[in-house]
Amino acid sequence: MSSAQSPAFTLRFRNAETHRALRLTAELLGVSMNELAETAIAHELAIVGAELEENLTRAVELLKSYRGQGIEKDIEAFAKAEVSMEDPLRSRMIDEDDAYGIGALFARPVEQR
Repeated sequence: MSSAQSPAFTLRFRNAETHRALRLTAELLGVSMNELAETAIAHELAIVGAELEENLTRAVELLKSYRGQGIEKDIEAFAKAEVSMEDPLRSRMIDEDDAYGIGALFARPVEQR
């Protein structure tokens, strides 16, 4: 792929020392900063990708090994939890001035079919 067709993005360094180290290392290795940065990114992505794949494989294996208590017992346990545990996302009405009409947008009656 020629450089005219290569995808590109601008990399802004938050740490000037990292940029300086990249420049110096590229000079010492006799390669461009772009080439060194791309090689380093590819290496890091390979490591991160392998770790991610391992984590996902482990999760799939755990899911495959799950046997549960049987569908009827799972449904019963779910239903029991719905009525016996406090809902952490419980909504409530508030009496506040709705200066921008946001609340009214959500208070419209549901259309009848």
